[in-house]
Formats: sequence, structure tokens, C-alpha cells
Amino acid sequence: MNVCITGANRGLGLALTRVFLEQGHQVFATYRQKSNALLDLEQQSNQLIPIPCDVTDEAQIHSLQQMLSNQAGALDILVHNAALLLERESPDIEDLDFSVYLPTLQTNAVAPLMVTKHLLPLLRHGTGKTIIAISSEAGSIGSCWRDREYSYCMSKAALNMGMRILHNRLAQEGFRLRLIHPGWVQTDMGGSNAELTPMAAAQDVYERIMETCGAPSVSPEELYIDWKGQFLQW
Repeated sequence: MNVCITGANRGLGLALTRVFLEQGHQVFATYRQKSNALLDLEQQSNQLIPIPCDVTDEAQIHSLQQMLSNQAGALDILVHNAALLLERESPDIEDLDFSVYLPTLQTNAVAPLMVTKHLLPLLRHGTGKTIIAISSEAGSIGSCWRDREYSYCMSKAALNMGMRILHNRLAQEGFRLRLIHPGWVQTDMGGSNAELTPMAAAQDVYERIMETCGAPSVSPEELYIDWKGQFLQW
């Protein structure tokens, strides 16, 4: 299958790219700055096509669409993985820096809709018709336990709503969407004390993606899950 993964230069995105390649898929991997790890992977597989793309820049997304159209003609699976966390120190309410809020929302919540908008014609031509967004339990309103990390949590809640509305629009065309919380992963975002290595998380997330792709349909109640397939509270 033809798969596009955003934010594939490191962390979970890089690991997912590796897993999809190992399973024989062709992967179009987007990045803002190509890492040495992605470069090494490119040299190991002719099924990997790295593409520079800032997912917050609609002109660059349009260029991505043109490149995919020329090289593949169709897309089966789209994985929205690109995300950022700018409130690294988890400041309390009195110390919030609101300059990071719009960039966080733009990347984590708005960009997936922008990318979907431009790649939808290619997805309609594909057989997989699967759109995946890497979300987080931090986006759950019903099970929220934090008393800080506002910007990241708000952005993931907004992502969840965007994908839910997109599900309402595209399910009638046979599309299957999923929001997947990958667990606490040892990445730049998750930190070295996290429970899961990127490859361990990617293996489970890959299984959830392929289950989604093979499902006849996905109900609204089944949209928001974790890496083990457990349903999460909206």
C-alpha cells in the first residue's frame, strides 16, 4: 500500500516509517529537517521516499500533493503524526506563555485538516481509504487529570473534534478514521523516562492502523483508542 506519514524524521514517526517499510509498504515520509536516521533509512530501502514539508504551510502541502500525484497517483493510508510540545516546563497558570498556543494548535490540530484537504483526492483514488491521527490521552476531556499542560491538551482535544467531524463527513464514502494514543513513548516529547520505546509503540500502532484499514467500517464509539485497542473516553 501507499502510505504517507507526517513528521517522520524522528521518534514515533520514524519508527512507524521503519515498521511500514518492513511490512512491504511504500512510504512517503514528510519532514521539516531530515535527520541522519531518516537519511540512513532512505539508503536502506527504495520503498521510502522522504519529502520535505512543513505541515503548517499550505503551499508546501500543495507541493506534497503534486509530488504524490506524480509518483503514486493514489494514497491508501494517511498518518497524521507531526506534532509539537512547546510548554516543556509545564508552567502553572500564573506563568503561562501564550505565544506558544497558536503554533501548538496550528501544528497539532489545524495542520491535519490542511493535509487531509489536499491529499483527499489521492485517498479517494486509493483502496485503503484510511486516515489515522496520532492523538493522546491528554486530549480526553472526560478523563482529564492534569492541572497544567494546557496548550498540548487543548490541541489534542481540538484534533479529536476535527477528526470526529471528518469521520461524520467521510464515513459515507467508505473511509475509516482513527485517533490513536500511542502510549508514553521515549521520544523528544515523551522523555527518556517513558514506558515504551518508539519501536515498541510503533509495532502496536501499526497493528491498530492495519486493523482499521481492514475493518468494514469504524463507528464513532470506536474512533478514539490507545495503542492496545482500548477505547478512550472523549
